[in-house]
Formats: sequence, structure tokens, C-alpha cells
Amino acid sequence: MKTFTVRDLDRKPSAVLDASEKEGVVYIERRDGRRYALAPEGRRKSTRPLPDFRARMKAAGMKPLSAEATRLLDNFIAGE
Repeated sequence: MKTFTVRDLDRKPSAVLDASEKEGVVYIERRDGRRYALAPEGRRKSTRPLPDFRARMKAAGMKPLSAEATRLLDNFIAGE
């Protein structure tokens, strides 16, 4: 079984997850020596599709935001 560090999990999460798939269980170790086991659970049986948000907006009488309004909203959310 492979052991990874928290840094590996932060910088290369796909490598850690791929190793978990291959090995069955991998360990993630902190600097203070604590270890955590990571094991895949498998795939979910089914996922529900996302609702059609554009159709919902249209049904509610909402108009899509312009590119400028979208940019301003993004900046507002980012705190700029």
C-alpha cells in the first residue's frame, strides 16, 4: 500500500486517487505522524440530471445578463 503526504494530496490529487483505485487503499500521512486511509467506494448508481436553468429563467420572465453585467457581477462576488 502506498503512502502519500498531505502535500501530495494538495498538489497531485488525481495521482493519489488513481493509486487508490489501483491499490485499493492508500494512506495519507501528516507531518505529526497521523495517518488516514483513503479507499474508493465505487461509482454511484445514477445521478440526476441538472435542471434546465435557462428554461426556468425564461418561464420566470427573467432576461439573461449581458456580458458587461456578468463581468460586474463576477467582480462584485470576487470583492473587487
